[in-house]
Order: sequence, then C-alpha cells, then structure tokens
Amino acid sequence: MKRSMLFLALLLAATYQIVNASDSRNHQITWFTNYDEAVKQARSTTKPIIMLFTGSDWCSWCIKLEAEVFNTAEFAEAAGDKFIFLKLDFPLNTTLSPDNIAQNKQLQKKFDVSGFPTVVLLDAQQQQIGSAGYRPGGGKPYAIYLFKILDDHTSYKQKMQTVDKQPTSVSGSDLKRLYEHATECGRQFDANQIAALGTSSDQKHFFLLERYRLLAEQGKIRNEESLAIRKQLLADDPSNLKLTYYQVAVIEFEAACKERGNECPPEATVASLLEYIKRFGDKDRENLWRLQMIISQVYFDQDKLTEALSYAESSYQTAPSTVQPEIATAIKNIQSQLK
Repeated sequence: MKRSMLFLALLLAATYQIVNASDSRNHQITWFTNYDEAVKQARSTTKPIIMLFTGSDWCSWCIKLEAEVFNTAEFAEAAGDKFIFLKLDFPLNTTLSPDNIAQNKQLQKKFDVSGFPTVVLLDAQQQQIGSAGYRPGGGKPYAIYLFKILDDHTSYKQKMQTVDKQPTSVSGSDLKRLYEHATECGRQFDANQIAALGTSSDQKHFFLLERYRLLAEQGKIRNEESLAIRKQLLADDPSNLKLTYYQVAVIEFEAACKERGNECPPEATVASLLEYIKRFGDKDRENLWRLQMIISQVYFDQDKLTEALSYAESSYQTAPSTVQPEIATAIKNIQSQLK
C-alpha cells in the first residue's frame, strides 16, 4: 500500500511538472527580429509594436530587463497577446547577419536611441507612442506601465482633436503636456502646431524658450526671429528668477558646439557659459559647478589641459559633496596627462 501511494505521489508530481512546463511554454512571448515582418503583423492585427533595443550579451541592465520582465510568465500573461514584439540586438559576442546589423543601426538612428536598454512603442502605423527603459518591480508592473503609455497616447490623440477644432479651449498647462509628448514621440508637425498656440497662452515663457531652442538646433540662432525671442525672454526675467539666462546660455553653447565643433577656439565655444558665470555664478551655485565642468571638458577635448584642470578644480570647490568624488577622479586624470 505504501509502495502504491508513493508511486501515485511520484506520478502526480511528474504530471504537475509536465503541466507547469506546458504552462511556461504557453506563456512565452514571440520575438520578431525583422522590422518589416513585425510591421506587417502589427497592421494585420492592429496591435502596437514593442521594439526592444538591447545589448543582449554585454549590457547588464538589458539582461536584467529580459530576465525580470520579458522572460517572465506574469508579463506574458498580462501583455503577451496585446503587442507585437521586435528585438533589435547589438551584441558583442554574437554575429548577426549583415542585413540585421544594418537594419538595427538604421532603426537606432531613426528613433534616436542613445542607450540600452530602450523600449520604443509604435502604433500599427509605425508612429511612435512612447518609450521606456529598465524599471524594477517585475513583469506585471512593467506591463501595467506599458498600458499606461498606451492610455496616455490615446488621451493625447483625443486632446489633439480638440486642439484642431477648438484651440482656444485648451489650457496652457495642457498644451505644455501635449508638446512634451509630441516632442518625445518625434511628432514635429504636432509640436510646431502646439508651440504656435502656446506662445499666446499662460505658458508663453516655456514655449518661447522651446522655439529659441529649435531655431538654434536648425542653425538659425542669429536670424531675426531668434534675436527677437532672445531679447523678449531676457527682458521678461531680468533677475534670472526663472533661470532664463541659464537656459539661453546652454542653448547657445550647444549651438556653438554643433556649428563650430573642435575647429573653433574653446574660448568662443564656451563664451555664453562664461558670460553666465560672470553675471550669475555667485547667485546660482546649483548650476555653477556643472558649467565649470562642461567648460573643463571643452578645454580637455582640445588638449588645453592647464585650462581644463583649472576649471575642474573650481568645479570641485563649488560642487555638492555627493559628486565631488567623481570630479576628483576627473582631476586626477587631467593631472596624470599633464605630467
């Protein structure tokens, strides 16, 4: 009898393991690696696409994201049949086909992916919905977060319909949120439309800064419109209470870097930052050390190590204690190259 009961227990355990294995297989998501195939499937099912940009064999956060989220049964149960999944891998130790390598690089550039892991959500028409990265908590919370991105995008589309039909009924704060979403998703037409309305709203200052930033990125920082916007921005915040002078200085520095690169003397590249430090450095201690380190980096990149060291040391003196160790490491690096 005991032998029979033991046999029955073993049989039940084996059956349970088989069922569990079957459940596990049933709760796995299927990854495409070809973009065109994923888009075709998305169109036929009207499902959004999750694009995972990953370094599967070297990026620790990528490995954590797959292990804690995408490879879990709880994620597959919650979201496995709600999306089309596309994995775009950038491995170090695995060889991909030339077509895959070219495709992945092209998509990385198209969607402006600068780090791994990055999750980009597209609708069935290949329009970007939103993006995400690693998030702790496991599969189900991550699925809920992705669903929230979808819900937020649905709300965005509904509000954009209101912008089209009744633009004056949309508040400045709503316009700002719509603009941020449009910018994040690369919807430049929408962003321009929203910004045009925003400059007449109670968020005028924000939208004027964004317009100035856009003109700078387009190489138009010295045209008539840019100069007029700059004058208005600074006149509206003469005491820098909104840090307008700081933001304008950073925009102009970034424009100088893009326009001139390393061919320009570093003094000219960082001129806007130096002007800001001279005028507001004592009052804006929170940003002073950041600007000093940026200036140090510019000099370092052009092999002007003495100047780079001087600004790095100044940054160390004004920086919070939490970041001083990192600055100290940078200082040691510059000192070692000066010897």
